[in-house]
Amino acid sequence: MDIITSIQEWLKNPWIVLGLSAAILFLGWILSQWIASFTVRLLHRSGFINLLIRRLNFAEERSVDRFAHNLIRIAIILASLWGAWSTVNTHADLGSFITTAGQAVGNFIQLPLVLFLLNLFLVGLATILLSRLFGWIRSGFEAVARRLEAEKGNRLKGFKFQSVQIFTAEQLTSFLLGVNRYLRYVVNILLFLIYLTGVFSVFPQTRGIVTNVLASLTQIIQLGWQSFINYLPSLLNLIIIVLVTYYFLKLIRFVFGEIEKGTIAFAGFHRDWAIPTYQLLRFVVIALALVIAFPYLPGSGSPAFQGVSVFVGLLFSLGSTSVVSNIVSGVVLTYTRSFRVGDRVKIADTIGDIIEKGLLVTRVRTIKNVEITIPNSMVMSSHIVNYSAVSKERGLILNTTITLGYDISWRLIHQTLIKAAQATNGILSEPRPFVLQTSLDDFYVSYELNAYTDQPNKMAVVYSELHQNIQDACNEAGIEILSPHYKALRDGNQSTIPADYLPKDYQAPPFNLRVKPNKEKTE
Repeated sequence: MDIITSIQEWLKNPWIVLGLSAAILFLGWILSQWIASFTVRLLHRSGFINLLIRRLNFAEERSVDRFAHNLIRIAIILASLWGAWSTVNTHADLGSFITTAGQAVGNFIQLPLVLFLLNLFLVGLATILLSRLFGWIRSGFEAVARRLEAEKGNRLKGFKFQSVQIFTAEQLTSFLLGVNRYLRYVVNILLFLIYLTGVFSVFPQTRGIVTNVLASLTQIIQLGWQSFINYLPSLLNLIIIVLVTYYFLKLIRFVFGEIEKGTIAFAGFHRDWAIPTYQLLRFVVIALALVIAFPYLPGSGSPAFQGVSVFVGLLFSLGSTSVVSNIVSGVVLTYTRSFRVGDRVKIADTIGDIIEKGLLVTRVRTIKNVEITIPNSMVMSSHIVNYSAVSKERGLILNTTITLGYDISWRLIHQTLIKAAQATNGILSEPRPFVLQTSLDDFYVSYELNAYTDQPNKMAVVYSELHQNIQDACNEAGIEILSPHYKALRDGNQSTIPADYLPKDYQAPPFNLRVKPNKEKTE
């Protein structure tokens, strides 16, 4: 009898077959430990595990080794189980016994209580597996996030086109971290949906729900994708409209910016018109782009969208009457050049400096540092006095009036007032100040002093200093400012000029009384 025949005879013995199967299982258990350890060491020597740990920034190297070791052992043990099972199936009696036992176990499992407990076990196992998967996914994405943070400024340096910084390393890192975070949410949601599908499929009572939900989700996804495919031509048109509008706005912004700087000039077009004209043209371009893009918007043809559009247009038309009036007034004020930012103006009863000239309102800061906002429609309906319009070229004439008696020489008064004006800061020496005698009244003469200034924004300060100098000059010239009405009980003929301007030996002259002799009595 040869060896092969002897082995075949031995394999007919069920106990030998069972022992051989047990030996395969035992050998697989022993070999799994040795092969797993050897494979992990081999991977370490090749540098693969170290590279993976370094790239993903895993905190513990041992946990990675343990995971790889256990994975290899499970694979080898499963292979040994398959070998033992195949060995047992080679014996007919053992195969029939296993088949009978399997049928008995299957019948036992088909019992409602056992089947329910088994389903609960599967649900628990799936829950544990889901929690572990969530943990592994979290660890993986957190490792990627740490790697992105570590590469910020090194490999993630942002993007720069010539001298324009498109986005910085911080912005690029934040964007990638956001993508990493939302991708993790998507993966978790997909896993959770798979988990729910598996859990509801375990119990017969809920399998129909899963089927209906999955069918509805699939239909929704298919409809959405088909709608997106059908919308692609309109989306392309919208993208083209947006790009053309964007770059055309950049072009006209550049042109009007150069006009404002003075590098581009057109006859009859003033530099201060550049920005308002750009704003109007930008509004027109954007409105035209919206009109062109409207048919390509999603749902623009639906009755609901059209109804909302009509409702919004109606609200805008009813509520924008004053807004349109202010805009039109702002445009008129801009192109009539009534005033510019920085001018000292008087609008109705408000005097101050223009700090903002917009399409809707004009802002004025008064000499008391109070900011007043005036709608452009009110500005148009009021008279506007611009003190700064020609002040740099011709000078603004400041005028003040003083009334003096007929007993003082008008030449002396002219000389005194002009001297006071020339001593005032902010008054121009050329053109020379001048005096006008505006009226000859019953008790006094009105003298109007006129002086030029190129600082209209300091009118209040210049006026105050001018009045001070007029008082000083009159006192120095011995001119008493008594009119228009001056009443007092005077001791003698005491002068009203301050004592600082009078001589030290000054004494008030007494009253001079002359008695006219009576000719009749004398005779």
